[in-house]
Amino acid sequence: MSGFLSGEAFAVDTKTSGTLTGLRWGSASDLPVLALHGWLDNASSFAPLASHLSGFQLLALDLPGHGHSQHRPPGMRYHLLDYVPAVLEAAEGLGWESGLIMGHSLGGAIAGLVAIAAPERVKAMILIEGLGPLSESETKLPGRLRNSVEGYARAQTRSSPVYPDIEPLIATRARIGAMHETSARLLIERNVREEGDGYRWRSDQRLRLDSPAFLTEPQVLACLEAIEQPTQVLLGNEGLLAERDTLGPRLDALDSNDVRWFDGAHHLHMDQPEVIAKAAREFLSQFG
Repeated sequence: MSGFLSGEAFAVDTKTSGTLTGLRWGSASDLPVLALHGWLDNASSFAPLASHLSGFQLLALDLPGHGHSQHRPPGMRYHLLDYVPAVLEAAEGLGWESGLIMGHSLGGAIAGLVAIAAPERVKAMILIEGLGPLSESETKLPGRLRNSVEGYARAQTRSSPVYPDIEPLIATRARIGAMHETSARLLIERNVREEGDGYRWRSDQRLRLDSPAFLTEPQVLACLEAIEQPTQVLLGNEGLLAERDTLGPRLDALDSNDVRWFDGAHHLHMDQPEVIAKAAREFLSQFG
């Protein structure tokens, strides 16, 4: 799309999640930054930011089931914790043995878990509108498990719909995500494929199904307290985290020395890439 750098496509094989794809910006001689997108987004989430991050090699991964990456086999689920080995295996395949991670939303939650599971692999992190995974009370687990099993059973007999026009999909994504239409277009164009006289989702339908279990809030706080790497947190004043009661305790648990607020909603890194890139450069330049 006009105004954004075209990323170089890549594919990497993993043991746990098949072939994962992504986009690469920058030179191989630049400082590499592994970028993890949010739920139902894809590697194009970082295209606007890449245009303003010269001097860094941005390796944006399509998470399993997202974008052009392989779907999990029939009968398998998409659980948060399963993303961790997938990311580590993909990073190794890309030659990223240790370094910097940038994560947005779900990608931020995954980045934190990667930093805990393999601390020697992560030097520092940037979390954009993401500070730990979603949580809920343990009392909700029985109902959540029941709904998840029923949902997956129904999904086995459901086929992905074909849409005659891509424009309504873009407009809906922009409205629901409270993002600019240009940002929504980037995400949708990578997340659909042409089929016959219309468009079908590339992303796995099972990503929309209920998870069988969430962490509890004490478990999330314990995870954040376990993160020892320098971490920058970038939040939007109109973002999803701004009004959550959990935000203050989570920030305290992480104990970051670099928490910044910006005007913008959940996809502020796409809608305001210059501002976010400036903050990211200031942080990342410490580790070059």
